[in-house]
Amino acid sequence: MNGMFRDPLKLFSSCVVMGTVWTGLAGSSAVWAHGVEISSSQAGATRIYAEFDSGEPMWGAQVRVYSPDNPQDPWLEGVTDPQGNFFFQPDAGIPGTWEVMIRQAGHGGVITLAVGEDPSTLGSELASLDALADGSTGSLSPLHRGLLMGSTVWGLVGTALFFARRRS
Repeated sequence: MNGMFRDPLKLFSSCVVMGTVWTGLAGSSAVWAHGVEISSSQAGATRIYAEFDSGEPMWGAQVRVYSPDNPQDPWLEGVTDPQGNFFFQPDAGIPGTWEVMIRQAGHGGVITLAVGEDPSTLGSELASLDALADGSTGSLSPLHRGLLMGSTVWGLVGTALFFARRRS
């Protein structure tokens, strides 16, 4: 192992290979995907259904329902069942746009429900909390992926050369 630190060319090539492999894995949306799909339906009670992008239901996810008259404090809190469902009945006396927030292990989303308004707008808006948190809406663009790979390689090479110089 000491021989690799003394030969900057070996160290450089090792860092390039490791950096390329690492950033290739980190940029793969199939490996790191963490999106959420949320839908709603209304027949008597309102049914909220949440699943991961893989189709697996989000069972045991934390659910918070916010009414239009008090959007800071939850009107109702609960968890999804093993099939990813959460049922509740909004108060018809509080018309407006209700928000339902679903979160589990860093994944989540928000869906809005129109109560006392045109039922065709029910669940018309959907925003992923992951996208809101980092400002992105999908996988990395080729430019971002290239910048990420270049920055990683640059950092690895700089670190390797720093340690190689100290040992000389």
